[in-house]
Amino acid sequence: MGDETLSHNTMRNIWLALILSLIGLLAACKASDLSLSNELVSKTPDEAGLLLTISPNPISEAAEDAVEDVNVPPASTSSRLISTPRPSETPSASIESFIRVGPNNIPEHVNPLTGLPVPNPASLERRPIVAKIPNYPHGVRPQAGISLADHIYEYYLEWGLTRFAAVFYGNDAIRFGPLRSGRIFDEHLIKMYNAIFVFNGADKRTFDYFEEKELDTGYFVVEQFCPPLCRDESMATYNNLFGNTSQVHQLIHNRGLDDSRQDLSGNFFSSASGRDFSEADDVYVNYSYANYARWHYDPDIEQYVRLQGSVDNPDGVSGEYTLHTDALTGQPITAANVIILMVAHDYYHKSTDTEVFSIDLTGSGDAYVFRDNKAFRARWHRYDENKPVAILSTDGRAFSLKPGVTFFQVMNRTSEVNQIDQTWIFDFARPPDPDT
Repeated sequence: MGDETLSHNTMRNIWLALILSLIGLLAACKASDLSLSNELVSKTPDEAGLLLTISPNPISEAAEDAVEDVNVPPASTSSRLISTPRPSETPSASIESFIRVGPNNIPEHVNPLTGLPVPNPASLERRPIVAKIPNYPHGVRPQAGISLADHIYEYYLEWGLTRFAAVFYGNDAIRFGPLRSGRIFDEHLIKMYNAIFVFNGADKRTFDYFEEKELDTGYFVVEQFCPPLCRDESMATYNNLFGNTSQVHQLIHNRGLDDSRQDLSGNFFSSASGRDFSEADDVYVNYSYANYARWHYDPDIEQYVRLQGSVDNPDGVSGEYTLHTDALTGQPITAANVIILMVAHDYYHKSTDTEVFSIDLTGSGDAYVFRDNKAFRARWHRYDENKPVAILSTDGRAFSLKPGVTFFQVMNRTSEVNQIDQTWIFDFARPPDPDT
């Protein structure tokens, strides 16, 4: 009897020890996983070697519909975000990855203007900068710093000329410019990005318009402040005023103004594009004899590369193009998305020596999106004057923008659009002359 009891107790203790060992082993594994997870979360994206894991991905109901429409695989704990290499956004590892983010509840270290994580999340804890940069005469090229902008707008200025508005947010540029004057269209961009506006003055009509629209001129940075805006006296030209983004933010700080993060959400980014598309090897945007450009899709980098018209073309014959580069970085100007915004243009003022256009970027309108060698018909929409323009599919759902830089070409809605095989041509149409 005693031997049987001893045997029973011994067996019970052995089983108990085995069970406790198994529990300990499972706890250790769980602790190890938790430790690894905490390590990844505690590090910035580039320190972790890969970029943020999102699960589940917080996107709006409209965006979910868009994802289903383009047959995108669902988000999971193994899906990771990784950025397209840029001068200041180079991932420390290269893996197959899938990106799906936005249009709302964008993670804090993801740039809502590109859909990509940034190496330094602190760069997103401030306002964007909208800088006015000329694209004529031809000698102003190559401009400095524009390859570091997240969004760039090109729009019709006057007498056949265009101008750039570069939006700097996720990256700093120690030199950007040259800088030129503001126009009334810039009101839309200042409001859309809640931006610091950097420019080289404006005429009285423009300043009166800004005052009428009750823009906060405390966020205007103009030539008399050096730094952050200084002239490069080694350049024998009027186009020699350049800025520094970090110094611009320091000036705003010194003024005691709010330079905190703004809500810039509203667009949806996905590695996968839609199905209803046409091929698009080349996109020509012809504003005039003086300003015309060609976007050519480069399959090696999976981006559109900009070639700029390099000579005046008064006869309308085939122009001459050169690769458009950045004087600061030496990089070509590229875009993950080239978006043509069809927007109503009208005369605001015209005289014998001046013409000023009203470009009505309010409400909604037609758009064309070019990404991944594909052309899509789309819509643009301003839900809120203090939010970036949203790009939608033609049925009103969130359009899948490619993660990366977006270049907006603002064209009159009456402009001519032609497609010849895999080439798209946009010819700008001036509004009717008010004197005729």
